[in-house]
Amino acid sequence: MERKEVAFRIYRYNPQVDRQPFYDNFKIAVERGITILRALNYIKEHLEPRLTFRAFCQAGICGSCAVRINGVSKLACTTQVWDELTGSGDDPILVEPLNNLPVIRDLVVDIDPVMEKLKQNYSWVRPAIAEGEMGQKEHCVSDGEFEAINAATDCILCGSCYSECSMTEVNPRYISPPVLLKAFRMNNDTRDTLGCERLGQVSGDNGLWDCAHCYKCAEHCVKHIPIVDGIHRLREEMFERHMTRSEGARHAQAFFDDIRSTGRLREATLPLRTLGVVKTLRMVPLAAKMGMKGRTPPFVVKPVPGIDRVRGIYRRLEANRAAKQGGE
Repeated sequence: MERKEVAFRIYRYNPQVDRQPFYDNFKIAVERGITILRALNYIKEHLEPRLTFRAFCQAGICGSCAVRINGVSKLACTTQVWDELTGSGDDPILVEPLNNLPVIRDLVVDIDPVMEKLKQNYSWVRPAIAEGEMGQKEHCVSDGEFEAINAATDCILCGSCYSECSMTEVNPRYISPPVLLKAFRMNNDTRDTLGCERLGQVSGDNGLWDCAHCYKCAEHCVKHIPIVDGIHRLREEMFERHMTRSEGARHAQAFFDDIRSTGRLREATLPLRTLGVVKTLRMVPLAAKMGMKGRTPPFVVKPVPGIDRVRGIYRRLEANRAAKQGGE
């Protein structure tokens, strides 16, 4: 079996004794087929017993061993050492704690911020069963009904999407991808009765409409869940339920109307249609500066060539949606 010396550069930090985080370097002989977690276990057992990390199932199920490997959030138990070798294979493999979460020690992070956001946003099913009847009778879900949430139920709350989310990085109060995925999963569970209440909660400040569409959450999901599709579906559901008073919903509606009307965005009136009169007036100094720099958007927007084809697409989409709602 192929075997070689592999270098590891591991993030270390014990707040009880260390003023600043630092990196430890280790070099061990590794066989092809060994995972990052097994390498970490070897280092802890033979080289540095104080090295701290989380692990449990070692089968990609519990999600507890999620760390950043060469700058990307992954499960240590399913990531092969050989797959992480770079260059000629002599470069060290960088192992760090998840991003966007407080470090407790070494590779262990505090997941309480994720749990608190889940609690605040009704990340559970409230069935239409009286409390006294709970556990007394079944509430069946058909195969067809379950298919809508099948992929979302694969989430193991490992925190990889939370770690990779660019919006969470700049705004720790942002609701985060795993919470929005849970909201999608619960809202599309046929047993649930909290749909409107949950949507109202997740669509507030720092919520659903703040997603930056960077797709990092879906790209780095260890279970390959289409998280962004779930976020888009939540937004569609808000319009279906006529919950369109939020700034995010008005912003999306303005985009929708402009493209259907002219094929171009009417930027000059976008703040007014999104923010309302009061907040738009606060932007007057910025608008004046833009005008002085010659960056004022045009007030009159001409339709793009072929706008009739664009409008035809809209008509077909609206007809399909009406037919779908009629079928339901």
